[in-house]
Order: sequence, then C-alpha cells, then structure tokens
Amino acid sequence: MQEFLKALTAPSAVALIGASDDAAKLTARPLSFMKQHGFPGRLYPVNPVRDSVQGLKAYPTVSAIPDQVEHAYILVGNERVIAAVEECAKAGVKVVSILADGFAEAGPEGRARQADLIEVASAAGILLIGPNSTGVVDTRHGFSCTTNAAFRADKLNTGRLAVISQSGSLIGTLLSRGDARGVHFSTFVSVGNEAGFGVGEVGAVLLEDDGIDGFVLFMETIRNPGALADFARRAYAADKPVVAYMLGKSDEGQALAVSHTGALTGSTEAVHAFLTSIGIAQVSQFDALLEAPSVLSKRARMAGRPKHVTVLSTTGGGGAMVIDQLSLRGVKISACSEASRAALEAQDIPLGQGKLVDVTLAGTRYDTMKAVVSQLIDDPETGALVVATGSSAQFNPDLAVTPIVDAVARAGDTAAPVFAFPIPHAEEAIRLLESGSIPAFRSVESCADSVALLMAGTAPSLRPDVTLPELAQTRLNVAESGVLDEIEAGAVFTAMGLNGPAHLVLSPDAEPETGPLAYPLVAKLISRDLPHKTEMGAIRVGIESATDLAKAIEDMKTSVAEKKPGARISGVLVQEMGQGLAEALIGVTRDPLVGPVVTVAAGGVMTEIYKDASVRPAPVSLDMARAMVDEVKAFALLRGYRGKPMGDVEALAQAVAAVSALATRADVQEAEINPVLVGREGKGVILLDALIRKH
Repeated sequence: MQEFLKALTAPSAVALIGASDDAAKLTARPLSFMKQHGFPGRLYPVNPVRDSVQGLKAYPTVSAIPDQVEHAYILVGNERVIAAVEECAKAGVKVVSILADGFAEAGPEGRARQADLIEVASAAGILLIGPNSTGVVDTRHGFSCTTNAAFRADKLNTGRLAVISQSGSLIGTLLSRGDARGVHFSTFVSVGNEAGFGVGEVGAVLLEDDGIDGFVLFMETIRNPGALADFARRAYAADKPVVAYMLGKSDEGQALAVSHTGALTGSTEAVHAFLTSIGIAQVSQFDALLEAPSVLSKRARMAGRPKHVTVLSTTGGGGAMVIDQLSLRGVKISACSEASRAALEAQDIPLGQGKLVDVTLAGTRYDTMKAVVSQLIDDPETGALVVATGSSAQFNPDLAVTPIVDAVARAGDTAAPVFAFPIPHAEEAIRLLESGSIPAFRSVESCADSVALLMAGTAPSLRPDVTLPELAQTRLNVAESGVLDEIEAGAVFTAMGLNGPAHLVLSPDAEPETGPLAYPLVAKLISRDLPHKTEMGAIRVGIESATDLAKAIEDMKTSVAEKKPGARISGVLVQEMGQGLAEALIGVTRDPLVGPVVTVAAGGVMTEIYKDASVRPAPVSLDMARAMVDEVKAFALLRGYRGKPMGDVEALAQAVAAVSALATRADVQEAEINPVLVGREGKGVILLDALIRKH
C-alpha cells in the first residue's frame, strides 16, 4: 500500500497523456496547475503531434519517456483510453487516472468499453482511478493533477483531511468552501466511475498516510460495500473519523418489492443503516461535512464520560436555540452537576435555572467565563460542553472567546470536549476558537448535526455468525421460486421457532368446517398470487359461525375474481383470532446498494404510513435486535406506558433476530411477518401473516 500511496499522492514522475498546449483547454489544466503550485516531481506531457507542451518536452508515448513514470493522467477521448492504459501497463506505471466519460454510464457500448479497461488494468496491477475522474490533488506536495478549475487558486492551503468524491466538481467545491471556513485538506481524489479503485479501495490506501487524520466522502452511490466497510472499520480502529454526505440513493429495491417492508425500507434508510453499522458518520447538511470531522476527532475525550451535553450561554435565547436543535436530534441535555453549581455559586457566579447554564452578562468578564468553563469541563459529570456566545463574540472576542480557549488549554486532554457557536456573525471569534482546537460553527443546525453524531457514536458493529435451522433450510430448498404462499412461508417460519395461532387448511372447494377451532375466526385465501390479501379482499376477520365462514369464503373468492382475475387459489386458511397488546412487522429485504437489511416496525395495514421503523444490515444479534425494538416509538406501549400492561418485548427481539437470519440465504429476496402479535410479558409473539419471495 505504501508503494501505491506514494504514486497516488506524491509521485516522482508524472505523465500527462493528451496534455494540451492551449491554456484555454481543459486538458491544459493539470500541467498548468502543477507548475503553478510548485510540484517538485518531474512532469512529462505525452502528445504525439507536438514537440513541446507548455514549455516542456513532449513525448509520443509513455514508453518513450526516459524515466520511470509512477502516475499517469489520461486526458484523451474515450476511444483512445484503452490503448493509453495498455501503454502505461507496458511502461510499468503504478497509478493511472482517467478523465474521459463514455464508459459504464453510457449504455451497453460504454459498459463493454469499461469491462475491457478493467481487464487491462487488473492484469497489469495498476491502481486505476476513474473514468470520469477530475484527478488527484495533494496540497502538501503541490500535486494538483486535476482539471477542476478551483485549483487555479493562488494558494493551496494544507490540512489533515482527505476528500474522496464520486463527483469531480465537488472536490473544487470542498476546497473553496473549506477555505472560507478555515477547513483545509491534504488530499483530494475524484474516483468517478470507480472502474478500478473506488471509495473504499482508495480510502484503504490513504489510511497508510500518517499526515491524514480523517476522511470526507461525497458519494452518489455505493458500488463496493465490502471494500467501503473494510476501509471504514480500519479507519475507526485508527481513530481517523470518516464523514459522508450521500446523494442520489437508489429506490430500485423499493420499486421491485412485494412486501410492506420493501415499501417501508427504501435505500435512504438502508444506506444510512449500513453506513452507521460500519462506523461512517452520515451528515444531512453540506456544511456539517466540513465541520463534523473536527467534532468527531474529540471522540477519545468522551471515553468514560456520560453521553449528554451541557449548554453554556451568555445569551438565554441563543442557548435555548442550541438546546432546541440538539434535542430535535435526540441529544440528551443535562444541566451542570450539583457540585459544579455549588462551586460556581460560591464565587457569586449566576447560572440561571433549568438545564441551560446561563451566565448572561457575567459571561462578558474574562475571569468569570474562564472559571465557568474550567469548572464544567473538569467535572466528570459533564459529557460535552457547547458554549453559545452572544454579541460580545463579535465585538469583544478577547472577553467572550479568549477565556474559553485559555480554559481548554489549561485543562489538557482529560477534560470534556468543548464546542462553540457564536450567535452573531463573528469570524474573528471562530478563528480564535479553532486556533485553540475548539470546533466552532457558523450555523446552529450544523452545530447540532455534528454534536449529535459524536453523542450517537459511530462504532462499527460486527455482523453475527448465524445460520438458519436445518429444517428451515430444507423447506426453502424444496420451495419453488417466486412468492411462496402463506402455508409454505409459514412452514419456514415455524421451523425457525415462530408459530402462528391454531389453524386448519381447507381445500378451495371443500365444505367449510372449523374442527376444534374456537370462534371468532379469521379466514384467508391461500395463493402465491396474493401477497397482499387485504387489498384483494382475500381475508375476513371476526367470523362467529359456520354460516358466516361459508359466506366469508364466497365473498373472498368473488372479490379476488374481480380484483385479480386468474389468481390461483390453492386453499383456505382458517385461524383462531389471536389476542395481544400490539402488532409488529418484521421483514428482510435486499437493497441494491448495500445488500440485506432487516426492519422492525409497528405492524398492520398502516405500517407504510407511519414509517415508525428501525433498520439494520442483516443478520443481527439478539442485542442488536433489542436495540432495534427500543428505537420504534410505537413499542413504548409495550413497556407499561401510562399504566398499560407490559408486553413481551424480549420475545419480539428474539423474533427479529430469528427472521434476520433469512438474509444468509442468497435466494431469499424478501421475507416478512406482518403482523406479529405481541402478547403480554412472558406470553411470546404470534405470527399472523407470512410472506417469503424466493429468487
């Protein structure tokens, strides 16, 4: 990896294939920018129709260069790219970046062209960047090998964050917007189509760079979830935060699904669950993409501290605004401890009432502000401290901001982390704060987003090693592909330890009978063609007699004949009506971007409307299933809310873990129990309706 790292970000010799002598052309920019920013390596333009390019000797091919080229940027049209890569392979070039489009994104012909490109690069062991890549930049070495116009800037400021972007234009956006905020970067890589090395693979190479402390990702899709997960987990272990802004998530899986789970769990939810599970912090605001890394870099300071935030303010309204935004994101707010309150009140420092630590005008005095900040960050009962400063941050930063910086400097590495939000526009205050290693924010929303990520934690989770019971495997093996009928699906779930109510199965034209079943009953038509019985009128509940049962069966057949002509009816399922406290949905789907996910939600016909759900990559452990159940708001009713009886949430969690194991079968495209009836504590859960779609 070190060999690739040097060639990627600090090559000694660079070939620019197709470099132009015309400064107005896009293909002239990489050579121009590297000359402008003092790249110390050797530059070799490759242009067979010119003797020189921008004052440098030009060569007809890479092989003609009398030097070992480490990095080549191919700037020619797509019809000439593969020949250029073959030439690079012969010359032993380690890293090749490609500007041209017209590959996988351009239909069958382009996909074939990209397949050929991958074959050539893979055979030669080339680290391939692109196609559709605007290049690679390393600000520390003046290596501005890019066509992005933003790098025409007079100076490239150097930082310790690396950018990996699927959008070529966004590397320039992050450069310019970062400069405006005092956030600077070491490296920019535009990965484009990711034909060779994508976000995860490039990240793995850059992890070897000791000069990189964290990563900013701009992604439009996920092409290799395995490589991304490997990189993210290694980055977390190395204490190098990874923050991502995800754009343009696919909804293909949602469109193809037949289950309620598929409609409920789109790629937005699936991708977020996946990124969280591998330790990547996902932001929803672009500003937070720039600001969150500095917050997450304080993760070590939260070790052993409570997961809540104390807000200190010199302006009551501003402090309340911070608390409001943090609370909306689920962050727990805590007032200062009784010990800190007593210590500060003994110094005649007013702290206000409630959870906001409001020092008002006293906060404009240096000694007072320093004393309050010092006391709070030394207090082991403080989790993190957010300081919201008023107008004095703009006009008297020496009084409002300098004491914060000095208190943090005095406290050392064991103190609680401190973050700041100057309420007015106060660039000088922000500069002072950040020079003192205190992350500062220009918007309360970005502040809240970033601090919420820190409080939530982004530790990667390990997928459990689970297998389906042998009987469930057997029943799936013998089932035909497509949507299993409820009897087939129910048999699989029963083999997994999930049982339904007492029931019997009638043949489609048999005389109705109930045998030992007790009224009231439920009747359903059994059919592979009716995954959603309610919509088709293929289910009746509350049946009180044999006469009612006969009428219900005829009515269902009539409804299905009208709404789904040709539907194949294989039987009638008659069940006792179960009794419970709540209904739940448990389902497994396969997202086209990140693979299998499991969802638990409030069940029934209203599931898709409320979207009160928890999603995780599947399968999950029992502990993870318990956490998922905790996240569903509707299940508060199962925990004795306002005197309600306790439900069997443990049995529900066990069912979630069991169903999630279906993800281990590649041929199970989706599976669902909806609803699952949750009984009183200790009474378990009952499967009321089952669906499995097998590939």
